[in-house]
Order: sequence, then structure tokens, then C-alpha cells
Amino acid sequence: MTPGTDWPALVARKWNGGLDPALNLSGRSHLGYQTAQPAPYTARVTLKEACELRGLSVYQVAMSGHAQGTVDSGTVYRLARGDTSRIDLHTLATLAGILHTLTGQPVTVGELLALEAVNAVES
Repeated sequence: MTPGTDWPALVARKWNGGLDPALNLSGRSHLGYQTAQPAPYTARVTLKEACELRGLSVYQVAMSGHAQGTVDSGTVYRLARGDTSRIDLHTLATLAGILHTLTGQPVTVGELLALEAVNAVES
């Protein structure tokens, strides 16, 4: 034995996959492993902001999609209000195409979706 070595801590660290015991993972696991849970994020559609940034109204985008027969106007309004928990990739691409057609400016996914960290500590 090496003098001054904290063997119980060394064994515990090896047992936990090399994780520092200071992380205090007792009782927490992610996917069955003793690892910290992923940081909480929330995703939201930012269609309304993308329209405003380009000088368009949501109405213009909704009516353009409806006239083209590519996306239902109700879907556009729900997405602009944030009244959705998921979005189809085809719908996202269609909205990007409508914005591009109306403004002549390319659209990125980052302009239509946002990921925001959620505070882990809530009062």
C-alpha cells in the first residue's frame, strides 16, 4: 500500500467508471448507468420571430402555404403560437421554402427552431 492513498475513495471512483465522488450521483442514473442526467433543455419553434425578422406576417406565410397547397394555414398558426410539442421535418422544410420564396433569403434550421436551457433550480 502506498502511504497516504485513500483506497476506499480510489475503489469507489473506479467502480463508478472513474467519476468523481463529489458529483454525488447517489440515487441518480441515466439509462441505467451511474452518470449525471443530461442538462434539461426545451425546444421551441421560432416561426413567428423568423417572419418578423424578414418583415413578413404569419398571415402572409399561412396564406402562401395554403395557396400552394403545401401546408395547412392552421398548422402555420399553431406553430407560430408555439402551440405544438413536435414538428414534422417535411413541414419545417416547407416553411423554410415558403420564407425563402417570399423573401429571396435562405433560411436555416436555427432560424426556425431554438433550444433553451431550463433552470434546474425552480422556486
